[in-house]
Amino acid sequence: MGSVLLRGGKASHLTGVPHGAPVDLGIGADGRVTLAGRWDGAAAFDRVVDLGGAWVSPAWIDLHVHCYYGGTWLSLRPEQVGPATGVGLVVDCGSAGEANWAGLREFIIAPSPFPILAYLNISTIGLVAANRVSEFVHQVVLDPVRTAEVVEANRDLIRGIKIRASDQVVGHLGTIPLRVAKTLARAVELPLIVHIGQAPPTLDEIFDCLEPGDMITHCFTGKLTNAVDRQPSHFRRMSALVDAGLWIDVGHGQGSFQYRTARYAISHGLLPTTVSTDLHIGNIAGPVWDLATTMSKMLSVGMDAADVVERVTVRPAQFLHLEGWGRAAAGTPARFTVFELVDGEEALPDSYGNVEPIRRFFEPRYTVLDATVTPAARNRGRAGSVSINSGDRDTPAQQDVPTRLGA
Repeated sequence: MGSVLLRGGKASHLTGVPHGAPVDLGIGADGRVTLAGRWDGAAAFDRVVDLGGAWVSPAWIDLHVHCYYGGTWLSLRPEQVGPATGVGLVVDCGSAGEANWAGLREFIIAPSPFPILAYLNISTIGLVAANRVSEFVHQVVLDPVRTAEVVEANRDLIRGIKIRASDQVVGHLGTIPLRVAKTLARAVELPLIVHIGQAPPTLDEIFDCLEPGDMITHCFTGKLTNAVDRQPSHFRRMSALVDAGLWIDVGHGQGSFQYRTARYAISHGLLPTTVSTDLHIGNIAGPVWDLATTMSKMLSVGMDAADVVERVTVRPAQFLHLEGWGRAAAGTPARFTVFELVDGEEALPDSYGNVEPIRRFFEPRYTVLDATVTPAARNRGRAGSVSINSGDRDTPAQQDVPTRLGA
């Protein structure tokens, strides 16, 4: 494969390089950084990639995807969510439970050319047929002993316990799955990752189970009973919990991100701690498309670019305990995303059919993992997708939307 010089970039959240500083990155044939600074022409490289002043950040991390293709109904192929879209690492968010974990590890994670980690579903069957068959179809799907055994045997890959805590999923079991999940997560010393949607459970019931280090995904859901802009007490309590160490993740999804809710929270000082997509077969053709498009939407609701980049690089690396991820220092593995911020005009929907003009975009150009440089781009398919009802009954079917304002 040979050595590579990434020439003419600007640093974004690269440890040891000031933000915005010009940077050249040399990478040896072994995939480790050999140069982080300015190239003086002395060292020879087999390949030179001219970045043309584009930004270079640690490789983007998407903390919430479903890529157990063939093992669950809604999952995508890994290549649809990875380096071709600027993403250097993904976390499969609870597609597998203890009974079907082995397939995820052997057939998806092991052969993947880029890193995949996972959260293990508290349900023994995971999301095999979600939501045609709920993972909590009966209480017998809760087997914390076997789930703990799988965690202990796979700590190199499993970084949390996942629970979908919304009415359609838990049904008559109410808060039982949530409480079992938290008890198990505490026992195996992993964070609990909680999908929120339509109550029950209510956010207050969910908050009662959480501790610092746990995570709520779909934090800007527009569901009537749990949207923080509709429930002032929930907003105040979520803010206090975030200050105390709770993580809140965007997890856009097919039915879990509303512009209004996000804009309200951010304007009142409640920013997400991480930004992710919840990509699966029901939203890759819209309203999510890819991580870069979700990041661009976050600019539109009031975040600045540096904060957005931090929430797909530094922050998720911290949550996953990835020491040195994307560090620009000699001897460290190369893990970088090259991107530009460009102006444009697209009218894009949130998860509820609300269309807004997006005028500033993150455009990935390359994903760099070891000495492999993969050209990257946003998913350009802009036809609306049909809802597969990915977690709550009132998930809307999306209509085709114009790609240009006024179209």
